[in-house]
Amino acid sequence: MTFIRKLILPLVFALALTAMVPADASEERSGFDNFINSGDYTAGQFRDVTGNEWFARYVGGAYNYGFFRGKSDDVFDPGGQLTLGEAVALASRIMSIYDTGSAVFTESVPFYRVYADYALSHGIIDSHGDYGSAVTRAVFAELMFRALPAEAFPAINSIPDYGICDVTPDSAHGAAVYALYRAGILGGSDRFGTFFPNSNVTRAEACAVTVRLADPAARAATMLPDRIPAEVIYQRSTDAVFLIETFSINNTPIRTGTGFFITDSGLAVTSLHVIENAARATVTLANGDVFTIRGVNAISTENNLVVFSVSSDDKAWSYLDLADSDLIEEGNTVYALGSPLALINTITEGVVSNRKRELDGQTFIQFSAPISFGSGGSPVLNSLGQVIGVASSSFSYGQNLNLAIPINFIKELDPGESIPLKTLVSR
Repeated sequence: MTFIRKLILPLVFALALTAMVPADASEERSGFDNFINSGDYTAGQFRDVTGNEWFARYVGGAYNYGFFRGKSDDVFDPGGQLTLGEAVALASRIMSIYDTGSAVFTESVPFYRVYADYALSHGIIDSHGDYGSAVTRAVFAELMFRALPAEAFPAINSIPDYGICDVTPDSAHGAAVYALYRAGILGGSDRFGTFFPNSNVTRAEACAVTVRLADPAARAATMLPDRIPAEVIYQRSTDAVFLIETFSINNTPIRTGTGFFITDSGLAVTSLHVIENAARATVTLANGDVFTIRGVNAISTENNLVVFSVSSDDKAWSYLDLADSDLIEEGNTVYALGSPLALINTITEGVVSNRKRELDGQTFIQFSAPISFGSGGSPVLNSLGQVIGVASSSFSYGQNLNLAIPINFIKELDPGESIPLKTLVSR
């Protein structure tokens, strides 16, 4: 995993990276006692940090630990974005202080080289790269997690796997995020404990994380909800779900269905029957934008699933997180979000009626959220908005007796290079 990007370090941040007095080598010992709170911060010294903001005490703490200084004598810029290069420098200094009691780094040109080399040799990063862009919250969490040993993160919060609504344990940086939530270092950005992994880290947020890293007494108890309101799930999911329209080799319309993105690079999922016999297909987003399906990347005929890619010019797509469908239970609330009768982003609510319904040698999730023609390929979401299944079929002579393919079958597929849709017509 590459964590580094190009950076020209602001002078005000460089001031926070001054070397600390090294401890005698014979007395070096690792631990939290190595972090020294200088007590130099004076409340009100930054005119953009008053006592009313949530971050005020963390700015003071990070200042006292020497992690941060102001942009000027009286301006801190709490909302300013942290660069990835700055984050690597922070992680390197934190690791060095914890391990040795000091953070002595020789000056280098460019500035970041000495920290990047240390980070690479000590496992904070995996490879060098571009140092310039703002760091995302997920990558920052990974860097901070790697800066300290596992014993520095004892769990004080009971956060189950898949308990963070927008981060799953098997996602990129997911293990680090869950460890920091459980240790009380992270707690989310809203009342649902949402992490927003792809958002950039502000200086204020970085202050809070670094203070909680250095001082276990500052870590916070957190209890995450086991569900979020349907209207919030809808708002967060609609940009990732779309209408599919398929066409024959003669450009005659065949059918409509639903699909959804599972990565920001444009990989998406639907039921295989939605695109069968199609030589061409389009997707229509909730905002009306239309894109062409580039090709198929993986197929499971047995499970009626297909992974495909959507054409775009380096567009970052909204996508849905995939739950562990083995964890669902009968009675769990679920939502189907699809395009029945081509009505884009129609949401319905129901429950899991049977978590493992065996029919004709196949395993389905039976659920009661109403679906109709055109709902094939719709994501079936749990109460945190994570996908547990792909709507596949229903019983014509039943009342809301609907079936979904467990999403874990998608995880078993290995997407390769895309092949054109028309290739499937002759199969």
